[in-house]
Amino acid sequence: MGRVIKYEGGTMDTATAEKLKAFVRGEATWAEVEGMTFAEAKAIAQVGCDLAAAGRYEEARILFEGLVEGNPKDSASRAALGTVYQKLGRLEDAVTEYSAALERDPSNPVALVNRGELYLRRGNRQGFTDLANAVEADPRGETSAGRRAKALVRAITLAAAEKLQTEPRAKA
Repeated sequence: MGRVIKYEGGTMDTATAEKLKAFVRGEATWAEVEGMTFAEAKAIAQVGCDLAAAGRYEEARILFEGLVEGNPKDSASRAALGTVYQKLGRLEDAVTEYSAALERDPSNPVALVNRGELYLRRGNRQGFTDLANAVEADPRGETSAGRRAKALVRAITLAAAEKLQTEPRAKA
């Protein structure tokens, strides 16, 4: 990549000036101004995922924060950044990123299952809805997030059923 817009006085070309104006108006992301392609962003995200899988969360955080800074509309990068924050114990930041991802893509299974789990750990019932939505978003369990959501829903259902069986029944 290595692109950075440089302006050293004189006349700026019209295309660059228009891109910058679009950025200022909120109509373009910085990644678009710089000309980052989808393939380039995807390659950077893959490196971030590989770093996270290797337990190198700080390095993964730096890459995903850069991707989100360049394109805050990218729900997949926001969900990945949330996952890295969660691994780093930055749970509030994780929830913020998952929520931002879901504003753009309400059926993002990674954001749904991870935010759902964090909400449930806090006792927030919205977590149940997030998990149900994650299962609905990936009903065949094609993603690891979809499979995890199904497993969590199953475990919660079994725990609730066992609890109902062991509690003494109220007399009518």
